[in-house]
Amino acid sequence: MLKAAGASLRRALAAVSTSPLESSSRLIASSSAVQGGADEHHGYEQTPTVFDRLVTINVVDLDGKRRSVRAVVGQTLAQVLVEAGYPRTYFFPNMGFYTQHIVDAHVFIPQDYWSKIRNYKEDSDEADAIKRTFRDMIQDYAKSTSYLASYIDIVPEFNNMTIGIGPVKPWVLHSEWAFNGVHDDPTPQFKEPTTEIWG
Repeated sequence: MLKAAGASLRRALAAVSTSPLESSSRLIASSSAVQGGADEHHGYEQTPTVFDRLVTINVVDLDGKRRSVRAVVGQTLAQVLVEAGYPRTYFFPNMGFYTQHIVDAHVFIPQDYWSKIRNYKEDSDEADAIKRTFRDMIQDYAKSTSYLASYIDIVPEFNNMTIGIGPVKPWVLHSEWAFNGVHDDPTPQFKEPTTEIWG
């Protein structure tokens, strides 16, 4: 009986096993199929790059000069303006309780793009900071299209959008930020970019 069981086991193994050459061919074929499938979904031409996240923003400065700057999706508009080298006198500290280290700017945004800007609840800390910044920094320079650059996240739909930089009229500023209403200081806000887009 044990002999018969052994014989049937040998027959079963012989039916399943193949020569080493056949096994190698089958392995190569299956590997190629998997590789081909991967190429169909993750080919080189479909791999996203930083260039896919670049948009162009047209900026009109306080002197009325128009300039196109590059922005990366996900940055704030304030970061974009800082990295573009606009003068430090265009910027001021955000008036949020925990965000006064964040540099901000008064900007005019076309009505067509307002639906793409993040909305904040009336009783939120962000809404309070926005109100305080308008009250303390922008005052009577505010228009219906005014907003704060640090609260605007760059999205692909902003490509070729034209914005204006608005003036500010601060009541009280720390001496390091004070500029007496002068907007033509050529010194940039920062000498180095705040975000390295090629990294």
